Amino acid sequence: MNCRKVTTLIIDYLSATLDPQTRAVCNTHLYDCRDCVLFLETYRKSVEALRSLPSKEISLETRNRIRRFLEKRITQPARAC
Repeated sequence: MNCRKVTTLIIDYLSATLDPQTRAVCNTHLYDCRDCVLFLETYRKSVEALRSLPSKEISLETRNRIRRFLEKRITQPARAC
């Protein structure tokens, strides 16, 4: 597994919804890849920070649109500056 694949699975990895085999392969990659571990921790801390903010309930449709947007952004190649 490579870094790009790990980042596309990050939401499922953190929510523990990956199948055991895929999770094991991710764990193997994370064991050897400091960059992905840092990305994972930054993502996790960002989610925790956002959850600590006061919020209003958003609709399931809005949540799903945001998730699809983020998943699409994660899977797109980075643009050169």
